[in-house]
Amino acid sequence: MARFFVPPHVWSSGALPESEARHASQVLRLSVGDRVVVFDGTGRAAEAQLIAVGKKKVEFKPAREWFEERPRPEIHLVVALIKNERFDWLVQKATELGAASIRPVSGDRSVVKLAGQDAEKRRTKWEQIAVEAAKQCGHLVLPAILPLARPAAAFASAPAGNKGIPALHPGGRGLSGFFAGDATAITFAIGPEGDWTEEEMASALACGFVPLSLGKHVLRSETAALHVLSAAAYHLHGGVGGL
Repeated sequence: MARFFVPPHVWSSGALPESEARHASQVLRLSVGDRVVVFDGTGRAAEAQLIAVGKKKVEFKPAREWFEERPRPEIHLVVALIKNERFDWLVQKATELGAASIRPVSGDRSVVKLAGQDAEKRRTKWEQIAVEAAKQCGHLVLPAILPLARPAAAFASAPAGNKGIPALHPGGRGLSGFFAGDATAITFAIGPEGDWTEEEMASALACGFVPLSLGKHVLRSETAALHVLSAAAYHLHGGVGGL
């Protein structure tokens, strides 16, 4: 059954957003009477029947609603900017793996530099990538794509809970021990291609992040991010989204 994203602020209108309406009518060629699933990204979803189909406007009538909560503890990601297509891919896969939030960070060693309107345009694109990923894999809760920040601000604003920073740092602890105990939230901070600077690492440690080791091999930033998200989903929830 086709799935469509309807933001919370337009849910009560009973109409798909224009981009979703175009996809429904012109790509999928759905018609009146067809049944679809609509979701608002906060966990609310409904099986609905299409009651009007036009090129730019598609109306629906919910028939059965349900709500899905994200498994606790939530898993958050602070990640330094990397090359555009790789960061796009990271957002897609992090959404599939159930990240609750993704905070892009402009680190001193980040190859990509964003600011102002350019940063907001990229954020809008990442939000759309997250929507498409959620539609594909069946998630009902979208990750929050937070505004671009500098490392110190991102570390300081991380949710209370267990905070880990995989890095080339002596004495990093293993992931299995990091997941031990009850945590209100889990946050991972992933550095850029050249890793965090000493100043950035010190800032993270001052905000309660602990160094983590992901093994003896050096991973690319996007690989490290997906590794820790997968491990967290398994250790904390038994699988992506829970079992």
